[in-house]
Amino acid sequence: MGAATQRSRQLLKAFVPAQVLQSRLHKRVYMQFAEKVGFVYFGYVDQRNDEHRLVRGLTVSSAHRDNHYCIGSFKGYDIAFVERTDTLHFPGKESKHHDWLIMTFDLHTPFDVPHIFVGLQTHSEVFYAHLFTKFSQLARAPLGVTGVYDTHFMSQYALYVEPSRAIEAEHLFNRDITHVIAERFGGMTLEIVDGTLYLYAEHQRPTMAFLEKMMSYGIWLAQAIDERSVTLHTLPKEG
Repeated sequence: MGAATQRSRQLLKAFVPAQVLQSRLHKRVYMQFAEKVGFVYFGYVDQRNDEHRLVRGLTVSSAHRDNHYCIGSFKGYDIAFVERTDTLHFPGKESKHHDWLIMTFDLHTPFDVPHIFVGLQTHSEVFYAHLFTKFSQLARAPLGVTGVYDTHFMSQYALYVEPSRAIEAEHLFNRDITHVIAERFGGMTLEIVDGTLYLYAEHQRPTMAFLEKMMSYGIWLAQAIDERSVTLHTLPKEG
């Protein structure tokens, strides 16, 4: 009987789509992570439902799908996490499927921080076409006005901000901070908008180690941005 039961389970598993098995595995990891850090796990959430706070940022769309949503606080920061999938379409370009792990951190600075996106040079044309359609005010900042930047960072990333606030963005993302991003963030990208820091990891298999790393680096960067924002607004004004 035991052998027969085992055989039945193997046959059942063979007929379960790989995508379903993967989703179950991911769910287990996310729930373990949420339990370890004291977050509340919600699972799938409908963006049209007002019962939860929508994770916005540059990946939000009318067609995206959010799963494994969880929220909580850690080291004084309110944090939300979600796995988001979407297929981006743009006229004249090939459609592109994306899946992101997104973690958000509510900043503490009382000052207005500009909308900033630090993206990879390797993002698809469709991705950037969508970015500039949504946020036409963003432009690539010519980094190096206030100091020399690490070549490793410059070869991997580009920083986008409203041109009139490019110097402020350079102050927030100086050589030291961008060096850490290039050396340790492992291809994660980031955005600051409406007082919230977003970390994005695309096509990343979720593991406990990676989620802990993502949260640790996010808190480090949120603290750095908070500190540098306060410093920027308390510097003596020239003239």
